[in-house]
Amino acid sequence: MIPRVELPDAITEQLLAALVSSVELDLPEIFIETVTWAQTMLVFRDRTPGDLSRALEALTFQLRDCIGETDETAARDTLRRAREELSIVRLAEQSFLDESDDNGKVARRYLDALLEGDETRASREVLLAVAKGQKVLDVYERILSPALREVGRLWQRNEITIAHEHLITNATERIIAQVMDLSPARTRRDLCALTVALGDAEHELGARMVADAFTLCGWQASFLGQQVPVHDVVRYIEGISVDVVACSAMMTRDVSAIRDLAEAFESKPVAPVIIVGGAAFDRHPQLWQRIGVDGYAATPLMAVALANELITDCEA
Repeated sequence: MIPRVELPDAITEQLLAALVSSVELDLPEIFIETVTWAQTMLVFRDRTPGDLSRALEALTFQLRDCIGETDETAARDTLRRAREELSIVRLAEQSFLDESDDNGKVARRYLDALLEGDETRASREVLLAVAKGQKVLDVYERILSPALREVGRLWQRNEITIAHEHLITNATERIIAQVMDLSPARTRRDLCALTVALGDAEHELGARMVADAFTLCGWQASFLGQQVPVHDVVRYIEGISVDVVACSAMMTRDVSAIRDLAEAFESKPVAPVIIVGGAAFDRHPQLWQRIGVDGYAATPLMAVALANELITDCEA
């Protein structure tokens, strides 16, 4: 008899997408990570770990339809390992903000201001850091990025709502634009970069920050946005001259779309260098090699440095 348990549709879809990606990439950790993330989220929404365990058991009855007979054994083993992980309840207690550090204190004040709906005060915190000599990319890496990750943790723990998350994301986009307007012009180089958040990604700020990093380092850079179909990205790139494509993935379910982009250029006579970054790749350092891209960078500035190195190698 198939166990009956209802979870929010978004969680069910993410679990299924993560399982498919885990099997395709032979990386069970992708699914296990998604399960433990869902466990924390559900615990803080008055659901028991047993609900998720029963949902995973129910998923075993759907494997042949969503995975296929060839990969069914690997999927069952991944499901078994994930259910074992549920014996430990993870509460995501550790903050992403290190308030022993000056930048961490600024990030805390920035986030608190936005949670209180005061975008002007939040903007002042960031602009003051720049005025005191903080480099723009350091502001991105040490203030804004930790604050945004903390937003994700607070939402996972049900301490803030989706409305808070959207407000903070939109405010951060506007504040980033203010910071860029204050940045000095750089000598332009004859190099072009394109950044994009592929798949079902709803988090695009990482890719936007990478585009800014390329711009600040003299590249001609464009940010394509989020949820753009892979075939449209390929067609767009074929119509212009692009040296580097930088793809961001927050969730591992979006990695498959980046792999599809890399595969689409394998048969092309001329192809851009493809580099990746984002939390999905931070958590799985070997993942970029599994999907056949050219490299991985942990920060926007490292993305530019890697692109410079790879382009130089191509020209040698």
